[in-house]
Amino acid sequence: MTRVNESDRRLIRRGTLESFLIQGGSVALVFSGNLFLVRSSDPDSYGLYVHVFNWVSILSVVVMWGRDDLVLVKLPRYAHQQHERLVRFVRGVNRRILAAGVVVGLGWVALLHWVPLASLSDHQPLFRVAMIAVYLTAALGLNQFVLQALNHIRLSQVVEKLLKPLLLIIGVGLLRLLAVPFDARVLVILSCVVLGICCGVVFWLVVCKTQDYRAADGESGPAERHGVKTTWFFLITLFTLLATKITMLMLPLFHLPPKDIGIFNISYRFADVLIFPFFLMHTVLPQLFARHVGTGRAYTQSLFSESNRLMTLLSLPLLLVIVVGGRLLLGFFGPEFTVGYAAMIYISLGQFLFSFFGPANTILMMQDREKYSAGCLLFYVVVLAGTSWWLIPVGGITGGALAILISSGAFNIVLAIVAYRLCGVRSPFLAWLMRRDPQAKAGPRQAGSSNTE
Repeated sequence: MTRVNESDRRLIRRGTLESFLIQGGSVALVFSGNLFLVRSSDPDSYGLYVHVFNWVSILSVVVMWGRDDLVLVKLPRYAHQQHERLVRFVRGVNRRILAAGVVVGLGWVALLHWVPLASLSDHQPLFRVAMIAVYLTAALGLNQFVLQALNHIRLSQVVEKLLKPLLLIIGVGLLRLLAVPFDARVLVILSCVVLGICCGVVFWLVVCKTQDYRAADGESGPAERHGVKTTWFFLITLFTLLATKITMLMLPLFHLPPKDIGIFNISYRFADVLIFPFFLMHTVLPQLFARHVGTGRAYTQSLFSESNRLMTLLSLPLLLVIVVGGRLLLGFFGPEFTVGYAAMIYISLGQFLFSFFGPANTILMMQDREKYSAGCLLFYVVVLAGTSWWLIPVGGITGGALAILISSGAFNIVLAIVAYRLCGVRSPFLAWLMRRDPQAKAGPRQAGSSNTE
C-alpha cells in the first residue's frame, strides 16, 4: 500500500496533537462553565436557554449556507498561486453571511410573531434577543474555517474552544458578584456578549493571516460560481446539525419537562468526548483530502487508514472513562442529573462508531462528491427522527439516546459502502467483511470526472 509522505504525516500528527491539547483544555472549561451555569441558575432556566440556542445553531447553519465547507475545499487550492482570488474569496463569503444573518434573523422573528409554533412562539422575547447570536455564531464558525484551510490549526480553534468558555465563566462570575438574578434571558444576553468578543478576535486573526496573500503576487483566475456546491454543503451541515440536535428538539414534543432537556444536554456533552478524536482529525484531514484530490486512490486509502487507526486508539480510553466514571461526573451537576447515565452510555457508543468507521464523509465532501455525502446524512436524519419518535415515548431521554446509537450504526455502515464504491477507501468494517467473504467480487466504481458547476 502507498505510504503517506512525511510532510503529510507530520501535519497530521502535529495538528492532531495541538488539537488534542486545545480540546483537552476546552473540555475542562466547558465542563466548568456548564457546572457554573447550572449552579447559578435553576434546571428550568438552563433547559430553556439550551432550547433557544439549539435553534440559534440551526439558523446559523442557514446563514452560512455551506460556505464553511466551501472554504475548506477552495482555499487550499488558491493558497499556492491564486493569492488575489484567495483574498477576494474571503471577503466575499464574509459579506454574504452578514447579509444572510440580517435576513434570517428578521425572518425568524417575523415567523414566530405571525405563526404560532409549539414550544417556540411562547418564547418570542428570548428569540428576539438571541437573533444577534445567529450572525455571530455563523461569522465565528466561518472565519475559523478560513484559518484552518490556511493550516493555522491551532489558531483556528483557540477562540471557540478556549476563549469562548473562559469568557462565559468570567461573565457568570461577574454577574454573581453583582447579585444579578439568573434567568434564561440573562443567560442568552451573556452568551451574545461572549460571542461578540470572540468574533472580534477571530476577525483580527483572519486579517493578520491573510496579510501576506494581499502583498504577494499570484494569479487572480476567472470568476467562479459556487451556488450548487454551497447548496450541497449547506445540506450536509444542516443534516449534520439536525443529527446532533433532532432528538433534543423532539423531547418537548412529548411533553418532557425542561429539566429533562437540561439533563439530556449535559449527558450529551459528556458523551461528545467520544467524538473529539474524530473532530481532532477533521482539523487536519479536509485540506489534505482537498489538496490530494488528483493523487489517486492508493494514497487516499493510506491517509484514511492512518487517520482511522489514530482516531480509534484515542477513542478507546475515553470510552472507558465514560463507562467507569460517568455517573460520578453527572453527579457534580446535582443528584437529579445521574438519571442521565444510561443515556450518556448509549450516546457515547454511537459517537465511538464515527472514529471506528473513519473519515469517509470527509473524503466524499472534499473530493467533489458532496451530493452523496448529503444523501447519506439525509438517511441518517430520517432514521434518527423515526427511531426517536418511536423510543422517546417509551423510554424518555434514555429512549432518545438509544435512537442515537441505532441510527449512528446504520449511517456509518451505509456511508462506508458509499465511500468504497465511489472513492475506493475501505473502512475496518468493510475490510473485515471482505476477509470473511473471499468470494466477494464487488469493487469500487471507477471514479468519473469531478463534479463541475
